[in-house]
Amino acid sequence: QAATEEGSPALWGAIATQCESIAEHLNYWDIVHVLQSFTEAGVANRQLMLRMAEVLCARASRLAPKTILDLLAVYEAHELRPRALYVELFHAIVRLTRSMYPEEISATLQTLARHSLGNPTLLAHLVQAILRQLRDFRLRYLCGVAGALGTMQAIPQSLLTKLDEQALFEVQTVPVQELLDSVQAFPSFEFSWKPYETMCWEEFLSRVRSFETAEDIDQLTEPFQTMSLLQARGVLEPAYLSALCQWCLRGVHRPNTRSERRPTAPQLVMLHDQCREFKMEDTQALHDAISYYVESGGGQWPAALPQPLKYKWRRRYFPTPDPLENMIEKRPATSSKPQAMDSLPGLPSWQAEQYASGSSLFSPDDQETVTEGPPAAATLTSLSVAGEGELNGPRKWRPSRGKTVSCWITSRKSPRPRIQCDPGLQKIKRKKWGRVPVWYQGGWEMRPKYQRGYACKKYPWKGVPVGPRGAAWVLVR
Repeated sequence: QAATEEGSPALWGAIATQCESIAEHLNYWDIVHVLQSFTEAGVANRQLMLRMAEVLCARASRLAPKTILDLLAVYEAHELRPRALYVELFHAIVRLTRSMYPEEISATLQTLARHSLGNPTLLAHLVQAILRQLRDFRLRYLCGVAGALGTMQAIPQSLLTKLDEQALFEVQTVPVQELLDSVQAFPSFEFSWKPYETMCWEEFLSRVRSFETAEDIDQLTEPFQTMSLLQARGVLEPAYLSALCQWCLRGVHRPNTRSERRPTAPQLVMLHDQCREFKMEDTQALHDAISYYVESGGGQWPAALPQPLKYKWRRRYFPTPDPLENMIEKRPATSSKPQAMDSLPGLPSWQAEQYASGSSLFSPDDQETVTEGPPAAATLTSLSVAGEGELNGPRKWRPSRGKTVSCWITSRKSPRPRIQCDPGLQKIKRKKWGRVPVWYQGGWEMRPKYQRGYACKKYPWKGVPVGPRGAAWVLVR
């Protein structure tokens, strides 16, 4: 709080005195915060800095990589390099190199390059850590590592060759959005490598120039920010605008929710201006996108026609007038059954008796079972409907015998399957039980399931007995 309010020198002196007296009882993160506060306020207290350095020497093994970098920045800002503390910090970095992430290795090298701390032993351990985790380094970390080592003139040709191979692999395999993130982050880097930046930018341009559809634009998180970037660098092309128009046309038809990506009104206006500069203002996709955006009120107005309701059992429905009653032309109702075909002019007429014998339509084996109708329906000798009998002849009945039922049918299909009942169950109690869930059926690997029932000696108990020991087993017992 004193650092933010710019307290008086007397206040800073009192804080320094108190910190020196209790330095042995402070945690190392509290010591780092105190030193950062003095540095931010611009208060130089050499005695406090040296006192805290003595305390930190005994706790250097507990420090994380970020804490070590913060301490180096604080003491370099005050132009102090306590030898004992720096030796302990360097040893801590060497111990942590095997567990550092690529981001931490890159940040450590950049900190050493910033303060010109090119210790050969420390750099050698960091280079070995880079070679062990080279496949995990992203392009931005490779730029930071190559730039920092190049500044300290500590990058051998063998290491640079391996860094080049990894950079080329990253550029060719990462998504286009990650290439864009790297391109936007390069200007903020203190240490970078220009060949890698050029390689990343050229690969990003080649991929953007290949965009043709809305699915290609979906690879970008912010398509309009990408358009502004391309315009600022003078590489915006009509192909990207055409693909962006298709993306906008698809986006305006999506619901206006936070989980959906759709263009806004200012973005559509900006896109229209860019298309006009390239003489693409007559693009049909752009006109349709703007028209539907206006018609739907930015996706906030409901559709013109109501959505049909899906029938649900036990749901209450209230009768209301049909909104489409006067909008749809009424057509005369027609029968869905096709009519029997009449005799064609110029050809001899066919008679139902010609097909009664079945001499030319069926094999001798089939003729034995073909009859004019079942025993209970012998009078059904009328002509069949078109498509049901052969050549629109009379209806042919054939006996069909299944596993548990026999019937007379007019097609070659067998009778539908019947649900087998439990033979041990009384007829008065027999019901059509469907298949029970798997977890209801006990097996050799499952525990038996008991159902609590009434205290009576005979069936039925409370609930439905299912599984291997069902109603049949109950009645046998």
